[in-house]
Amino acid sequence: MISSTGGMTGLALAAFIGQASAQAPNGFGQEPRLGATRGAIAPVSQLQLTTEQKTAIGNAVRASDRKVSTADNVPAMVGASVPPVTELYFLPDNALANAPEAKGLKYTVARNRVVLVDPTTMRVVDVIP
Repeated sequence: MISSTGGMTGLALAAFIGQASAQAPNGFGQEPRLGATRGAIAPVSQLQLTTEQKTAIGNAVRASDRKVSTADNVPAMVGASVPPVTELYFLPDNALANAPEAKGLKYTVARNRVVLVDPTTMRVVDVIP
């Protein structure tokens, strides 16, 4: 048999824990708010690079030692689908140092432009002249 004092203490403790976790943003047992992700980078479809970041990425890719095959079958238009057979490359580290938002992207070269691609959707997210 549980004494009423012990039962009340347990009930008060449970209420306190429930209230504390409800107030703590993304506390244990809570799901992230709709549209929120824990520690994730913004979706690449919403990526907006500055002119300086685009220039840094373009310069880093062009200065890279990597032999990149030109993808003539890739449309150099934002939102366009990239054929699944297209060879995509990781961005150089020095490009990501200037544009960490682009971490999830890969690139190819089409029509002498650096084409940034979201590899999960195979869509062009930006084109750097």
